Amino acid sequence: MKRIVCETMLIFTSEVIEHVTSTCWFVSSFDDSWAFALKGDELQKHDHLIFLSDELLSEPMEQIRFTICHEIGHVILEHKNAILIPQTKREIAKQEKEADEFAKFYLKKG
Repeated sequence: MKRIVCETMLIFTSEVIEHVTSTCWFVSSFDDSWAFALKGDELQKHDHLIFLSDELLSEPMEQIRFTICHEIGHVILEHKNAILIPQTKREIAKQEKEADEFAKFYLKKG
């Protein structure tokens, strides 16, 4: 997972890389443990946690990279989290479309 995230990060501008590396935690399963715990105060107020499932990591590389870019898009575009802040289906669909467009733009450049 670390390798894939690092390789994917190379397609972004230095500003995006700086923002993501200073505010995001990427989490998936670990080779040496079955589980992990984060305390709420381990994430700063403006930090983001991006979870990548084992199921995603078994998909084709193109899908993995698209998903990573899509999730980074939510962060960079400052989308709200529908779990914490109630949103309409229309608002959620708009954010998903914007994150898809963000990912397509950077993957096309990279």
